[in-house]
Amino acid sequence: MNNYVETDDLESIRLIFFEECGEQLSLLEEELSSLDAATGPGEKINTIFRAVHSIKGGAGAFGMEKLVRFSHLFEAVLEKFRGGECTVDQAAIATFLKAADVLTDIVAFYRDGTDLSVQDDVVEELDRYINVPEALSKSPVSVEELPEDIEGISFTPIKIDLPKKEKFLLEITPRIGLYESGDDIRNILSFLEKKGEMEVEIHCDDLPNIEEFNVNKTYSTWNIVIFSNENKNSLEEIFEWSGDNIKVEFLEEKHVSCKLAGKIPNNFDKNKVDEFSGAQKPSRDSRKENPTIRVDTKRVDKLVDLLSELVINQGAIRSQMKVNDIRPGSALDIVISELDQLTHELQENVMAMRAHPIKTVFQRMGRIVRETSRVSGKDVILHLEGEDTEVDRSILEKLSDPLTHMVRNAIDHGLESTHLRVAAGKPAEGQLSLRAFHRSGRIIIEIEDDGAGLNCEKIHQKAISKGIINNSILMEKEEIQNLIFEPGFSTVENVSDLSGRGVGMDVVRKSISEIGGRISILTEEDKGTLFSISLPLTLAVVEGLIFRTQKQNFIVPVSGVVEAFLFQESKKFKISEDVWGYPYRDEYIPIINSENLTEKNKIETKNNSCLIIENEKKEKIALIVDEIIDQSRFVVKSIEKNYKKISGFSSATILGDGGVALIVDVDFLIESVSGKKNVRAAK
Repeated sequence: MNNYVETDDLESIRLIFFEECGEQLSLLEEELSSLDAATGPGEKINTIFRAVHSIKGGAGAFGMEKLVRFSHLFEAVLEKFRGGECTVDQAAIATFLKAADVLTDIVAFYRDGTDLSVQDDVVEELDRYINVPEALSKSPVSVEELPEDIEGISFTPIKIDLPKKEKFLLEITPRIGLYESGDDIRNILSFLEKKGEMEVEIHCDDLPNIEEFNVNKTYSTWNIVIFSNENKNSLEEIFEWSGDNIKVEFLEEKHVSCKLAGKIPNNFDKNKVDEFSGAQKPSRDSRKENPTIRVDTKRVDKLVDLLSELVINQGAIRSQMKVNDIRPGSALDIVISELDQLTHELQENVMAMRAHPIKTVFQRMGRIVRETSRVSGKDVILHLEGEDTEVDRSILEKLSDPLTHMVRNAIDHGLESTHLRVAAGKPAEGQLSLRAFHRSGRIIIEIEDDGAGLNCEKIHQKAISKGIINNSILMEKEEIQNLIFEPGFSTVENVSDLSGRGVGMDVVRKSISEIGGRISILTEEDKGTLFSISLPLTLAVVEGLIFRTQKQNFIVPVSGVVEAFLFQESKKFKISEDVWGYPYRDEYIPIINSENLTEKNKIETKNNSCLIIENEKKEKIALIVDEIIDQSRFVVKSIEKNYKKISGFSSATILGDGGVALIVDVDFLIESVSGKKNVRAAK
């Protein structure tokens, strides 16, 4: 019987628990991914243990029996490794990763009501480390439940040889740098005390009178005797943290002439040495810890909406200033300019509140890789780069599904089987890389594998057989590669658990497009494939250049603008029918007239300005406009949700005068110019 608590009174606390579970599972995934059998567990195994223990404690409070039992089993195994009874190796790491996946499934079961599959194989692997066959079916036995009558129980005594404690004599002299770095000698004593029984004496014979005291110099030396089961190297590791800020000597007993006056007991608490103690244990977790508060995302979204309205109102103020002939440099203009600066800064900070590291999505891919490699029978090594790259939450939430499909595709389609890789002279393990970084005001996510690459001939033939294209159409290599994004396309002959149903990459492209992104392919046969996803920094605000054509305002994102200058009609030349070119630096680029953006009857206007715009592939076109008005930040509004989808425009915005301006889709505009690449000028 499940005694899971679902009362309304605990609903808010339950949601907080699941948020904390998500954080602990992310931490668990991160630490397990970097756990190395060669370097030993160190502090990592303690961090992993604490994450599992935290999940177990919260689950117990809500009566989540399955989660409590499995986390208790996992915790018991980790305790064996913490105590040195078991050694971390690749098999153990693999078991830990599987156990972390099971924890994630159980949390999802209680949070979302998803199906929970039986993971007996993982339980058996954990049981091997602690030899508890019924670890999941029975709760841990407490001391009170042990039988009082033990007559009839026979056992054979076993001789246990306790390790002999070794005696170490140390002389420690702290340097001033130790205190300047915020450290304290008491931290050293606290760590040493955990290694065994210890006696300490401090020498202050060199301490001068107050008049001669130099605050930039230390005068004390500490003599320590410690009886420990550890070796010398283990003790020396304690002092590595302080580097050259502390001098340590291991002495022979004959060189110690002092009589130690005090002994630090086993329950030594460095925080109670005296009332001035403020030092903290220098641990990795404490260094990373930052004070945070939990805020409902709806409140943050409301704040963003209000800020967007503030930006629109600022535009209205600027518009009215022009109508009323308020000149630049006036007192009012200076005040409004300062308000613009403050609003801009406020906007950046609010957007930063919505930003989250992409690590949360990347770490989920670790599990996808493990599951897919198991099903496909391929060994895959996942490399993650740029995990701290921050992405707007609204974008981040929609990245998981397309990335999941692309990672599965990379393993199932891209990477060859082990025997084919070895025959081709490649490493047996396939290499899969996930990267995230900023470029030109956008976020770039790359999925790269070192597999066989895309077979253009096979893709072309498959597209013909499925009726996606006509056999008579001549296509370039790039166009053939993009056929994989067509609905219903698949090169797999047999449907499997991973692929072959013809539903996939078209959905990926649609999902990426819905959040203002673009996806491109770079592949080389027998070398591998690179998928590059370009995303906006945020879906709320865009930095743009507003221009006018045919008495209508349009906006082009600043990230896509290379240069603006006066257009010279005499320099343009005809490339082919309806296609004109223009010389730009050391190349010739196509021209597109901005009057083509509107379906209105053409009005006689003087095209005297030129914008050089560029897409992610570095392809350029010259956009001829009537007038460049201003550069500013604009609130992004969806066209499709409020009206309908319009080709050539990604979104819209509300201007200060209340009018609507469409935001140009740079990639669409460049692709519409015949799709031809730039022609280099002859030198």
